Amino acid sequence: MSSCFAESPTIMSGNQHTFLDTFKSGSKRFASLVADTGAKTMLKTDVAFLERDIKNRKHTFGIQIYDILQQQQSSSTSPSDTIFSASDEIQKAYEECKLDIETLEKKIDKKRVEMSAIGDAGPQQQQNNNNEGGGGGGDDGESASGRNAELESGILPGY
Repeated sequence: MSSCFAESPTIMSGNQHTFLDTFKSGSKRFASLVADTGAKTMLKTDVAFLERDIKNRKHTFGIQIYDILQQQQSSSTSPSDTIFSASDEIQKAYEECKLDIETLEKKIDKKRVEMSAIGDAGPQQQQNNNNEGGGGGGDDGESASGRNAELESGILPGY
């Protein structure tokens, strides 16, 4: 009977070791998934803010044009004179608006590329962890990409 108990702890520790490795590997994948999901959510929020900024910039442009035309109308006699005399100011306002919107669109494109990089790396990371059997190589790679995306994206857009 004592020999039965002597073998049992060895078998038990082998099973515990395998279970703990599996649990540790699963925990790392879960933590990586949570970090990636958080980074992706933050990027989506940044895109929404940038899209709002584009809409606001277009709105501001409309107000600028209205003010330019109103100012010119009060100083000229005919509507055609108003548009012709204001065309330089309108063109300048348009060029500024266009440049601002292009800058914001480039930021949006960059964030979408970052989101797709996070999404593309997720299944690959999961396969690597499954192939390693919980060996621990690459346990931080996916989380690091999420942190890099957070650092590059910033909290709120600078515009």
